[in-house]
Amino acid sequence: KIELLVNLSKAVENFGEGLLLVKDGVVSYDGKMLHGCIVDTILGLIKDGFSVTPIINFLANLNLNPSYRAVNELYDFLEYGKLPITEDGCFLTYKKIRSDWKDIHSGTFDNSIGAICEMPRNKVDEDSSRTCSAGLHVCSYEYTKHFGDASSRLVLCKVNPRDVVSIPKDYLNTKMRCCRYEVVAEVQDHTDVLKGKSLYKEK
Repeated sequence: KIELLVNLSKAVENFGEGLLLVKDGVVSYDGKMLHGCIVDTILGLIKDGFSVTPIINFLANLNLNPSYRAVNELYDFLEYGKLPITEDGCFLTYKKIRSDWKDIHSGTFDNSIGAICEMPRNKVDEDSSRTCSAGLHVCSYEYTKHFGDASSRLVLCKVNPRDVVSIPKDYLNTKMRCCRYEVVAEVQDHTDVLKGKSLYKEK
């Protein structure tokens, strides 16, 4: 890990744009210390030969999220689910939907590949103590095992960190409410296709 931090320091010189820094073993962005899964993701990208530009993009997007609580809850959600980020600074999650590509709860949102589902942010419940409430829901792979039925489809959703609203506490960081996501792919065999990936590259 020390060797990776040395390599990270070199990578930051090339891609950090002065915002992402490594000093005395501490990784920071825009003067704020980073911790947990974000640091691990940075190290994973370096180890796999990628640049840290996606991390810069992710942190820039995260800085646009107006909620202190949502920003801090998101770190735990990403860490528990081991979810990868995308090159433009978003991240990937899962969602179970009906066989007709509509959401299971209301049957009104189209979740076809390429569809964008969104609603006003102030219509999404920001209280993480309320588990089932208003908002667009996505999840980690663990949650998909307990939702839907044999006819359900499993899709990958791309979420911008600025659009995260709350992570319900009762689901142990496996479920998330947001105000916008994009459906990017279907997982036909219902396996955890994101496992072990630091970066998701869209085709």
